Amino acid sequence: MRPDPGYFVEAASACLRFSPRCSYSAQVPRHSVCACPISSQAPCTNLFFKSNDIHAYCTRTTTFAQHSYEIYTSFTLWPVEVRKDLRAGIRAKNQGDHALSERFLTRAYQTALTLPLSALGSDPYLKLSGIAAVLAEVSPERRAKQVLQSVWDQGDVSTSTSSDSPGDGNNDWAAYTLTNEERLRRVAVACKLAELCTNDDEEEEEKWLSWGVEEVLRLAGVQTKTGDSAGPTARSDSTVTSVVLAELELPSWMRRVDLGAPLAALGSVYARKGNVEYAMPLYLQAISLLLPPNMENVTIEDRCEGASLMNNLSELIMRRPPSPEIRHQAEAWARQAYGLIQRVQEMPLPRRGWFSSGNEQRKQVCDQVLGVVLFNLGMLREMDEDHATARLLYEQSLKECERVGMKEGVLQTKQALRRVGRTDGNSV
Repeated sequence: MRPDPGYFVEAASACLRFSPRCSYSAQVPRHSVCACPISSQAPCTNLFFKSNDIHAYCTRTTTFAQHSYEIYTSFTLWPVEVRKDLRAGIRAKNQGDHALSERFLTRAYQTALTLPLSALGSDPYLKLSGIAAVLAEVSPERRAKQVLQSVWDQGDVSTSTSSDSPGDGNNDWAAYTLTNEERLRRVAVACKLAELCTNDDEEEEEKWLSWGVEEVLRLAGVQTKTGDSAGPTARSDSTVTSVVLAELELPSWMRRVDLGAPLAALGSVYARKGNVEYAMPLYLQAISLLLPPNMENVTIEDRCEGASLMNNLSELIMRRPPSPEIRHQAEAWARQAYGLIQRVQEMPLPRRGWFSSGNEQRKQVCDQVLGVVLFNLGMLREMDEDHATARLLYEQSLKECERVGMKEGVLQTKQALRRVGRTDGNSV
């Protein structure tokens, strides 16, 4: 009995560092497996795994996770009017008291909105959005959306004088032009707003990410097609397929992952909606940006995210009508992901930073993807009726899923082992 290649399971690759919550509502369908156990998830009935939670990756790569560190280590750079509340809010956050932290940080944010830009000093939008990012981390989801929408609007001349921004000092924003670094920060805000969209807000989610992709392409010096007839999604997709982004010479203030992360997030949305022809080039561009040929200065975390994207690409390929050639392509990408994870496991961990989530947690992204990749490789071997290899891969996947606590992964792998056992006439 061969497995049906038409069924798929999505597995979240990690809970990354922007939000203290697992924000999977916009990423994982209800009948899915999550690497971070979620009790509300319904049992899985599908077979193939896809690594996910790329929105969190998007916000992480656009420097959206270091605000606590930046603020805490540079209080003297902040206006005296907000310094006390900022310090108290960060301290409460680090102590796990999010309600108290939200109270202090809300006051700091509202105060910052009333200050003239001159009081914020250089790069005022970086400072304002930094407060908003940390505030969003400790706030309930609805409040987080309001705060992020507010700070996103603050960077837009057409909305910067809205009633949500009280105080005479805010008139300065209407005449202020964001620096390139501040525009990149605004892309991170858009990515986070997309992440916070629910399953019922797919159009809103796609809108945020399409804008984010167009903006990073503009910042990278890539001209997107003008005109409204095609729409922003079509314009950005056309640009992505016509330019090899990995060959661009990026400005010094932009990293390759800053460009690749929004592409991967938008690709994830298309993949979930079944638009394989749009998702695949976005994944390919993101992989080439994240993992350059020489692999110099590529972090553990980016390697693990690259493995996750490779696994996703393998899953996309298997959505095509099944054939030996299709299975070969899918298996080639899955094996690349597996090899990348193996090399990461052999790498020594850098020193842990005070305010980082720790390189041990960063390697957990690979740990969670590993069980997924092994399962998919087992499925592909089973499709080719190589039951001995499939059994070995399923057993390895079961071990990894048990080790990281992926309960639904354990269930699916045990079912696969029983299926292979029945095919071989054995009992498992």
